[in-house]
Amino acid sequence: MELRERIINENFRLLTTKSAKAITMDELASNLGISKRTLYENFSDKKTLLEECLLNFLNKNKQESEKIWNESENAMVAFITYMQKANDLMNTIGFDLIMDIKKYFPDIFAHTFEKNMDDHRTCTLNSINTAISQGLIKKSTNIDFLINMIQLNMTYATGQEYILRNPNYTASSLANAHLYIILRGFATYEGIKILDQYDNIFLK
Repeated sequence: MELRERIINENFRLLTTKSAKAITMDELASNLGISKRTLYENFSDKKTLLEECLLNFLNKNKQESEKIWNESENAMVAFITYMQKANDLMNTIGFDLIMDIKKYFPDIFAHTFEKNMDDHRTCTLNSINTAISQGLIKKSTNIDFLINMIQLNMTYATGQEYILRNPNYTASSLANAHLYIILRGFATYEGIKILDQYDNIFLK
């Protein structure tokens, strides 16, 4: 594994355990067994490393999402699989870490998470329109309202306060259960038949 990739992976591992502000270049260098000089030869400063780390993670997820859309049998199945992947992503990152980055590194937040949510909104809009054309979501659906519900679910369900109120669920399982309920409310009879094939995944 190339050194830059090792540095990015270690920084991301630390991000899942502590505040982005608390991570230091000294800690990273020590964990990786390299000198700070070597670390700074690869990344000019902590902010540059943080942004590249987040962009690397989000870009990998985007590539996997594109593969899902290309291989799924219909828009509902594609959307279910895509949203499960998105919920897993939010669980890995965590709502609290996202808010931490928004507070302490607002410019990085704008370049990464805001941009990702904009891309997610566009992808969700396209998939909903496709599902409507395939007769899987009701034509009368208020699409903006549906997208807002889905995006709110992705973020809120990974908040520690909400997880503590539902101790029998992980953040991903909470988000998936909410998504199942949301989609079922907007689905046609044919869409509900497809959703019900996945209820053991959504409601486990």
